[in-house]
Amino acid sequence: MATYGILGTQTKPAATTLTTLVTGGSNGTIVSSFQACNTTGSNDSIRVALTPSGGTTAAANYVYYDFTIPANSTLQETPGWTLGSSETLKVYSTNGNIAFTATGVIN
Repeated sequence: MATYGILGTQTKPAATTLTTLVTGGSNGTIVSSFQACNTTGSNDSIRVALTPSGGTTAAANYVYYDFTIPANSTLQETPGWTLGSSETLKVYSTNGNIAFTATGVIN
């Protein structure tokens, strides 16, 4: 049975730390909504990667790379990313000022 809601753990990783936000469930996971909220009065930039199961994150895995989130702003996307079993959605911010959330369906 599918489970709907927040995927993984909402996180605000330390500066320059690539962090797993979501790991794909055994029957797959659909990321239907993705938010990156800059919680400060200064610009920050993000990186977002879709990494294969058991793989190391490589340049080809990034869907956002050094994308600027303006001060006190939120990036709101409806990407429809599909993660297979143990594939990961990883996030990063240059200054550590971004809170990340993903919602969707775990199959």
